[in-house]
Amino acid sequence: MRILEVGNRQTWTLFHRVPHIVYQQTPNWICPLESDVEKVFNPATNKTFQNGIARLWVLLDDSGKPQGRIAAFIDKQRNIQQDFPTGGIGFFECVENEDYAKALFEVAEQYLVEEGVKAIDGPINFGERDKFWGLLVQGFEFPPLYQENYHLPYYRRFFESFGYRPYEQVLTLKGIVAEIPCERIHTLAQRVRERYGLTTRSIDPHNLPLYADHLRQVYNEAFRTFPYFKPLHSHQILDMLKQLRPVMDKNMVCFAYEGSQPVGFCGMMPDINEYLKPVHGKLSLWKIPGFLWRLRAAKKRIAKGVAFGIHPDFHRKGVFPLMVDFLYNDTNTNTYTAFYLPTIRGHNKMMVETSFSLGVKPERVHYAFRKMLDDQTPFTPFEFMEV
Repeated sequence: MRILEVGNRQTWTLFHRVPHIVYQQTPNWICPLESDVEKVFNPATNKTFQNGIARLWVLLDDSGKPQGRIAAFIDKQRNIQQDFPTGGIGFFECVENEDYAKALFEVAEQYLVEEGVKAIDGPINFGERDKFWGLLVQGFEFPPLYQENYHLPYYRRFFESFGYRPYEQVLTLKGIVAEIPCERIHTLAQRVRERYGLTTRSIDPHNLPLYADHLRQVYNEAFRTFPYFKPLHSHQILDMLKQLRPVMDKNMVCFAYEGSQPVGFCGMMPDINEYLKPVHGKLSLWKIPGFLWRLRAAKKRIAKGVAFGIHPDFHRKGVFPLMVDFLYNDTNTNTYTAFYLPTIRGHNKMMVETSFSLGVKPERVHYAFRKMLDDQTPFTPFEFMEV
């Protein structure tokens, strides 16, 4: 076997080829967009490179066929908040061959050790924690959402046999729109409006800079005390909103206000993964019209939560039911049959309890694993909930 570092179009092609070999007999797998993966490792599109480093490798067998891949990286900005330097591995894919997997882990770990890390987390994303995060350990019978990891069961054996232990639990919660307790939520929302004078409105796709700034204000206050928090800037959010605009449904986005001050946001979008399956990871220009037609022609869709936050001054003041009541309208209930709330951390009790008030249930579970490289450094996992 040979391991090549990814650094040109030829090696990128081999890197992208690996999952097609691994999952060729797995009907639930949907290939991530190759462009999405490459953006993670492009300094021009991923600001994590301003204070971070990354490398990628692909493994070839003796005949030159790609059989595995892995990425290793360090987010130095996020490490400032940590007790010790931590690296990450991600985008790992491998056929069921222990020697191949071991070789990939070793090359990634050697690189991170040389950079001075004391622990390694994986499989995770190089950047934000709302996509490509965690190893699938429960829910293999379901296809993944857009930018959600899908894996085969034997991957867990690889991680655990190489010294990785479950560190963080990441839930994907599913709810049925018709089963939302809408009458109770509407009653709560009416009380909130009367007691606190809060208002709600949707996003205006023609004034995205304004809403990007409103989202920034709430997000940075809502999550600043969370582990691994990195503040967002308005231009980052604006770029994200512009990327989402072609598939954005403004009826599925809600902002809550006290006067003119934003106090909460809840954003959902049509999950596009099922409509991307026919493109096999390559959304070229000539495939975009077909993708958009499949999306817009769908009479019933599922929704995916992409953003949620409440200003801490308004916790337990009913902002969540207020926004849900706004989103629960005839247009949305006639369009969407189910909704998913992905990347919900099992240790975030407030978010779990809030989500469960909608009648959701865990459908998939991912674990982020951690390997300690220093016996003197304590292993302290997050709290896991029973699923």
